[in-house]
Amino acid sequence: MTITESETPPRAFPAPDHRAIVRALSARFPHWSIWYGSATGHYWGLRRFDDGRIGFIEALSPQEFVRQATTGY
Repeated sequence: MTITESETPPRAFPAPDHRAIVRALSARFPHWSIWYGSATGHYWGLRRFDDGRIGFIEALSPQEFVRQATTGY
C-alpha cells in the first residue's frame, strides 16, 4: 500500500531553512565561520579571537548558538 498526498498528514510546522538561518547568524556574527551539520542536526561556529584564542560552538538551535556566542557558554 502506498500513501498518496491526500493521505499524508500535514506537517505542523514547515521544515526550517538551515541555509537561511546560517546566513542570518553569519550576518549577526561576522567574525564567526558558521555552518549547519546535516549529519548532526547542530549549528557549528568557529572563530579566532584577537588574543589568539579559538572559539568553538556546537548548538542544537539557532537560539542556543546566539546565547553561546554572546555569553561565552
